[in-house]
Amino acid sequence: MCFRGKTLALLLSIFFSMASPTGQNAERPRFASEEEARSAMVQLLKIPYEVPEVSPFIVNRWQEENLIIEDIRWKSLDNQEVPAYLVRPAEITAPLPAVVCLHGSSGSRESMITRYFGKGSWTRFGRDEPHQRLLGWARELARRGYIALAVTQRGLDRRLPDTSSQSKELLLYGRNLMGALIYEIRQAITVLTHREEVDSDRIGATGMSFGGITTFYSWIADPRIKAAAPICGGVGSLEVFLEKGSRAYHGVYWWVPGILERGDHGDFAAAMAPRPFMIWAPLDDIGMPREGVDHFLQSVEPAYSQRGASGQLVVHRPPGEHEFTEAAFEALTDFFDTYLRGDE
Repeated sequence: MCFRGKTLALLLSIFFSMASPTGQNAERPRFASEEEARSAMVQLLKIPYEVPEVSPFIVNRWQEENLIIEDIRWKSLDNQEVPAYLVRPAEITAPLPAVVCLHGSSGSRESMITRYFGKGSWTRFGRDEPHQRLLGWARELARRGYIALAVTQRGLDRRLPDTSSQSKELLLYGRNLMGALIYEIRQAITVLTHREEVDSDRIGATGMSFGGITTFYSWIADPRIKAAAPICGGVGSLEVFLEKGSRAYHGVYWWVPGILERGDHGDFAAAMAPRPFMIWAPLDDIGMPREGVDHFLQSVEPAYSQRGASGQLVVHRPPGEHEFTEAAFEALTDFFDTYLRGDE
């Protein structure tokens, strides 16, 4: 082959390697706007772009301490019923900021509103042996002046069948469980916006593990979430996780079909700048390898800096493993105090 032919072949090789949407080393352009990234996300999740409507109903209401607690439900996709507890201060003189609270795979709405706040024993539905977890953290947010909506997520606790069974069924219909989960969280936002006690311009979301990743995707899919704080949610780089993570660790719900054809986590998060975002990423968390978080931040930090919003990206990388600690709770509370209550 002549020199010119070799040069042309090299150029063509470079071109096709850059154009490949799925290659591990492919260069993906950033989304041109937040709206473009959001549109891509809802398409991947197989859910409507429009804000979902919802007709909640209250099963029971009672007062404990200086808090009002409501057992609230609404209908979701597939005729499923979403159970949640809305916890608010008993005395409200002006609309308050609100936070959607999302538990991990071994928790429930009940575990998030126990009177006791702190690390304690909890027995998962269907199990005999208790485990240790952070209890009562949604109620604690209400004690500190927020309206907390603690939602039991689809496929967990008593919301059977389990996530694996629901994921398999939905895939046969061209849907995915992550989309069904995010749709319900978007419904939860709608529930809050219809409450006169809630300042609908100050709604946040947070969650641990399972609830961390659903917090992340909900923040991308719904601009009504003004600030998001996933805790140990597997947020980072999907490509790096394929290389360095334990693929058996995350259930099938975590794997969004086709997502890497559109972008990695960092590409989507970068497009959200300057919307406030906090990530709690322990250095030895099995669900989110530190190299993946490094990769994520390489995309996201410059985007926030370019928008003059470096302070609105809050990164915590403490030593430790996959755990919701009281330190993590204090960090997310400080974050919401700044970005949901900062103008009070």
